[in-house]
Amino acid sequence: MFYERLDKTLKEKNLTLNKLAKGCHIAQSPTTRWKDGTLPCLDSFRKICQYLDVSADYLLGLENTPLPVLTEQEKMLLEYFRKCSPQIRKSIMRQAASGAGESRRMEAVLQSRSAVKHSYLQRLAFKNSVSKRQ
Repeated sequence: MFYERLDKTLKEKNLTLNKLAKGCHIAQSPTTRWKDGTLPCLDSFRKICQYLDVSADYLLGLENTPLPVLTEQEKMLLEYFRKCSPQIRKSIMRQAASGAGESRRMEAVLQSRSAVKHSYLQRLAFKNSVSKRQ
């Protein structure tokens, strides 16, 4: 399971085992044994997950979606969030939901404006072509 998931991830990211080994500072000799079912040592496994930005659970077949490893900023936010009281957590969740909703609304407005502009330009082009014919 590990090698199949690793191979799939490498193909999606246009990488080879050699590039992975170099990027993770791993000797290339163990990589050939992975095809036969052996697993990398724990330190190499951690480096692979970080380099490919996928979870260990995904590479081991415990998860079906390749969840990315959290960034340092995301880790800090999670750490701060966990230290907050339940009331503050609720407030943060409302604020985040509100921000996400506002972001979706702004995107919809921009798409609507773009559609109106496109429609206006089409009508203008049509009028110009009609007036040139006359």
